[in-house]
Amino acid sequence: MADYSSPCFEGERGFVHLIRGYAKNWTRLLGVTPLLGTAIALAACAAPSSYMGIDLTTSPSAATASHSPSLSTATDLAALPLPDLARMAQGGDKHAQLELGIRFEEGRGVERDLDRARKLYRLAASDSGGRIWVYSPPVGNGTKGRVIPVDTGSKQVGLAAARVRLRAVE
Repeated sequence: MADYSSPCFEGERGFVHLIRGYAKNWTRLLGVTPLLGTAIALAACAAPSSYMGIDLTTSPSAATASHSPSLSTATDLAALPLPDLARMAQGGDKHAQLELGIRFEEGRGVERDLDRARKLYRLAASDSGGRIWVYSPPVGNGTKGRVIPVDTGSKQVGLAAARVRLRAVE
């Protein structure tokens, strides 16, 4: 039997109720069968094909496959192809976010875009990871919503170099 004991579901019964509710709403709102509605919902979960306007559909290079995110340095990242760097930045690598921001600021390999550079600098400069608390609304009749802890990975401190660059472009 499937295990639906994750914090998102109130047991198997709650999960089935949730799915039936979605299927019923899809049929009512769109006039489509539940199967088609479910297919549409799952398609929305597909991996993005671009990040910051950079095409990610190309296969990763050998340099990225052997690259350890915890060992990223400016010299390593400066040599990476743009799609590989964008994949790492999208994955939360702060050094990759900083390098990609620099490329957008200077127009190296991409069209110069200070708005995107600022966004990437903010991501690289901000602390991330650790535990957050998320409200889970009630599922089904008579149940209560609850607040659950979610671990978002190891805590990462923002980069000072990103804060300096962000101040310079604002």
